[in-house]
Amino acid sequence: MRILFLIRSLANAHGVERTFIDKANFFSEQGHAVLMLTYEQGDHPFAFLLSPQTQHRDLDCKYYQLYKYSIIKRLVETWKMKKVFYKRILSVVRDFQPDILTTTAYSQDFMSEIMQLNNLVPIIVESHSAFYYDNSNKVGLHRLLVRHFLWTLKNCRLIIALTNGDARFWSRYVKNVKVVPNPLSFYIEDVSHYRRIDNRIVCAGQLYAPKRFDRMIEAFSKVADKFPEWYIDVYGDGEDRDILESMIKAFGLEGKVLLHPRTDNIAEEFLTSQFFVSSSDFEGFSLVIIEAMACGLPVLSTNCPYGPGEIIENGVTGMLCELTVDDLANKMEWMITHHAERLKIGERGYQAAAKYKKEKIMKEWEAAYRSVLR
Repeated sequence: MRILFLIRSLANAHGVERTFIDKANFFSEQGHAVLMLTYEQGDHPFAFLLSPQTQHRDLDCKYYQLYKYSIIKRLVETWKMKKVFYKRILSVVRDFQPDILTTTAYSQDFMSEIMQLNNLVPIIVESHSAFYYDNSNKVGLHRLLVRHFLWTLKNCRLIIALTNGDARFWSRYVKNVKVVPNPLSFYIEDVSHYRRIDNRIVCAGQLYAPKRFDRMIEAFSKVADKFPEWYIDVYGDGEDRDILESMIKAFGLEGKVLLHPRTDNIAEEFLTSQFFVSSSDFEGFSLVIIEAMACGLPVLSTNCPYGPGEIIENGVTGMLCELTVDDLANKMEWMITHHAERLKIGERGYQAAAKYKKEKIMKEWEAAYRSVLR
C-alpha cells in the first residue's frame, strides 16, 4: 500500500502523535510506501523518532497563528489559508498517489478541504478521543462548527474508533465505522527482574483538566495520614502544573505527591512502582493503562467513558472506581491494604495486555486500511 498519514504536527509528546508515528514506522518498515504529512510542524523537532524509511513533508499552514487577528481579519485569513491548504495537499496527493489518506478527528480546521479529495483517494478518519465528551461543552458558534464538522464527515470512507463506546457515537453520523485499539509500543517480556519500590504509587499523563489529577490529589489526601509511608510520583507536563502544586500544598501533601516532568522512559517508572492510578473524566482509549499493565503494574482507574471499562475487567485485570473523590480514595486504600490481591491483579493485567502487542494490533489496522481500497 501507499499510505498518506495526515496530522497537524508531531511536536507534542502525546498519545496521538506517538501512535501515528508508531504506525507510520511499522508500515514503512514492512515495505509499504509511507508519507507522514504535517501542516503545522514548522521548525519544531519531532517528539518521537520517525523512521528513515518514512517520508515527511509539511504543508506550512499554521492555523493556530490566525488567533492573533481580530475576528474579521481572522475570517479573511482563514479563507485564504484554507485555499492554500487545499492547493498544497492536492499537489501532494497527485505527486505521492496514495492508496489511502488517513487523518485524525483533530484535523477539524481543514476537514472540508480534506474531504474534497475523496474522489481522488479514500479518506479514513481516526478518532483518538472520546469525541462526544471532548466537545460536549461547546456553545454558540463553536457548537455550530462541531455540527458542521460532523456533517462533513458523512463522506469519509471509514471512521476508525479506538473503543466500542466511541464507535457507537460515530455510527450516528457515518455508515462505515470500525473499532481498532491502539497498539502497545512496548511489552516487557520478563517483569520479574525488576524490584518494585515499597509504598510507591505512580501516575502519568498530560497535566490538564480532563485528566483530573486534582481528583487524584484530593482522594489521596483522604488516605495519606493512614499510610504515611506511601507517596505518589506523577509524570507529565501541562497547563495545570501550578494549580496542582497549589493543591498539593493546600492538602499538606508536600513530599507525598511529587510532580515530575514527562519522561521518555515511563516503563522504568511502571516497573518500579506498586500500582498505577488514572483519575480521568474521559479517555479516548488510555494507552497509558495498557502500558502500565504491560509492565505487570496493577491499575486503578476511574470507570470513565470510554477506554478503561473496555480494557479492564473490574477486580480481575484491574480495579475500576466511580468518578468521585470518595470512591477513588476508597479504592486507593484497598489497593494499599490488599498486597496479595493487588499482585494477582497485576499478574492478570499483564497477561491481558498481551493482546495489545504491536504485531497483533497492527494486523488489525492494516486490515482496516485495506478494507477501503478500490
